[in-house]
Amino acid sequence: MAVLEKIRSVQWLLFLALILLGIGMISFLIPYDAIMSLMGQGQNRSVAEVDGVSISTQEFNTAMQERQSLFNYQNNASLENEVWNDMLERTLLADDYNALGLSISQEEYNEIRFGEHISPYIKQTFYGNEVTDEKRDQWKETFANMYNGENPEARVQYEGYANIITAKRLRERYNALVTKGMYANSLDTKYDYLSGEEKVSINYVFKKFADIPDSAVTVTESDVRAYYNQHKSEKKYNQTQGRGLEYIKIPIEASEADITAINEELKTLKAEWETKLGNDSAFVQKNSLNGRYISETLREATAVSGAQKEIWNAEVGSLIGPFDENGTNKLVRLVDMKDIPDSTAKVRHILLSFKDKGSDVEKAELNARADSLKRAYKNGADFDKLVTDFSQDPGSKAKGGVYEYFPRGQMVPEFESFSFDMPIGSIGAVETSYGIHLVEVLDQRWSVKEAQLAVISREVKPSVKTQKDAYSEASDFSINFSDLEKFRSAADTMGYAVVEAAKVAPNASNLSGLRNAGEVVSWSFNSEVGEVSNPMLVDGNYVIAVVTKVMEAGVPPFNNVETEMRTEVIKEKKAEMYAELMSEGDNLEAVAAAVGMSVKSASNVTLKSSTIASSGAGPEPKVAGLAFAIPKDNMSLPIVGDHGVWVIAPSSDIISTDVPEDLFQQQDQATSRLRGGAANKMFNAMKEGADLEDQRN
Repeated sequence: MAVLEKIRSVQWLLFLALILLGIGMISFLIPYDAIMSLMGQGQNRSVAEVDGVSISTQEFNTAMQERQSLFNYQNNASLENEVWNDMLERTLLADDYNALGLSISQEEYNEIRFGEHISPYIKQTFYGNEVTDEKRDQWKETFANMYNGENPEARVQYEGYANIITAKRLRERYNALVTKGMYANSLDTKYDYLSGEEKVSINYVFKKFADIPDSAVTVTESDVRAYYNQHKSEKKYNQTQGRGLEYIKIPIEASEADITAINEELKTLKAEWETKLGNDSAFVQKNSLNGRYISETLREATAVSGAQKEIWNAEVGSLIGPFDENGTNKLVRLVDMKDIPDSTAKVRHILLSFKDKGSDVEKAELNARADSLKRAYKNGADFDKLVTDFSQDPGSKAKGGVYEYFPRGQMVPEFESFSFDMPIGSIGAVETSYGIHLVEVLDQRWSVKEAQLAVISREVKPSVKTQKDAYSEASDFSINFSDLEKFRSAADTMGYAVVEAAKVAPNASNLSGLRNAGEVVSWSFNSEVGEVSNPMLVDGNYVIAVVTKVMEAGVPPFNNVETEMRTEVIKEKKAEMYAELMSEGDNLEAVAAAVGMSVKSASNVTLKSSTIASSGAGPEPKVAGLAFAIPKDNMSLPIVGDHGVWVIAPSSDIISTDVPEDLFQQQDQATSRLRGGAANKMFNAMKEGADLEDQRN
């Protein structure tokens, strides 16, 4: 009976075991992908819906694997983004290619790879932007071997390249058609010309929104809700799929105890090494972390740290250290010291840059200025002060114009010639492609000390205990502060900097302050608003994140745009208040008095720039347009602009201009502006209109 009672007490465990056994048996009969597909996680799951056409996970992953077998990518994100864009192009543009009859003949295929008209994609990807006959022959042979070889894998590789090259070429030709179709006609050019040349002068009163305190108006929750209902479908509020995040970083850094332990180890080794003179190779090999003899060659011209300076004053055989060098603690023995031939120069200069492409007039002006600076220096002026006031070389300005010991071949020829061929103390003007330099030769060296070092080093890194402590700290934070309000409050109290990532795109590879943020991004797209993550190891830190927003493509929910829309409602309320105040005056002086402002004037107002002089505001198209529409000496009603409320009164007639008969140059410029980025803009518009759903996460 006792046994039966025991079985009854654990019968739930028996049921669980039977269930698990059943799942295990099913897994032998049904493929894993099929099970995962039923759960929405398998290879048949879509990564995108484009105009109702699905791109499956299996299709996407296969394309990624094929592309990765053909090219080297810096990181997985680059690979994924290129494959993603190529698949979108294929889906969106296939019908257009067919309708236009676009195809690539064998003759064109050969020409864009090896001929005189290499395609831009081939030039960049295969030739590194440098096409030579030698490289043409190499690639011709490489492709021929892949195509004709007996190895079937090589033929598959050839077909892979061919498919990609053909797809890229079709896009190039399609882009060319789109670009060539953009054209500014003579009427467009005429009005573009007049919009920049016709001018008018105005007097105005302007009350800037930024100068009106928000507390001057009352905005209720219902006001913001009403604005949301009226404007939520506008394009500017249309949101793409994304997440809003905040995160903190708990660094995993070596503690003082870790650093002390490393130094103590090296000090112990130093005491032992003192007794091993003449047996450096064996001692270093025994005590290096990789079991190898490590040596370094150091030249005096490159020495900068205190420890390195100590080396040049040491006797051969001396031990120096331990000392820190870029996060590594080192102990070194000076094995040898010798002088070797080496030409280096130290100079300082003042650069007077060309602005007019080095015209003869400009060269004369800058040479005269350099001569004036030289005389001032000879008469006692401080060279550092002259550098600060006149030099236009950002690379040396902060160092008094000094270029420390540099070898031949590093500077442009004219600068180098003066630095090495003129005696120490020489000062004179030197012309280079950058401008006119006033150069003083401070020193020249024709040999340099070279030290040979035997090195024992230890990377300064956190110990296992320090790493565990950091994880415990991060884990405690994640567990104890598990919602948004607690997260923010605790971070503020404990002194952690909270970093905001307001609009995180699917598959983003980095965030502000995080280079390798893929895990954080992936977590966020599988979490809810207010959810706090477990610690994630990223870039040497434990990162704890919290989701602040979930943004799905389309009309945004109220909470996602509440702050933005409240700002607009406040702006509208300010506009209403000041439009009413500014409508009561009969002239500009009265209007100005009503709002505590003054009357200002602006000349040369144009439609093209639409910026009103002395206003302190950006472009105001509505104000500029009305300036051309209102007769001289008439006053406008209050105008609600982008930056504030205006009342204007034109003080001149429109200053017109004759349109030149020859506007070819302006027409070319207008056409170039239209064509710039036209193909990408077109494709982005197609993506926007295709009901694209990015489901890669």
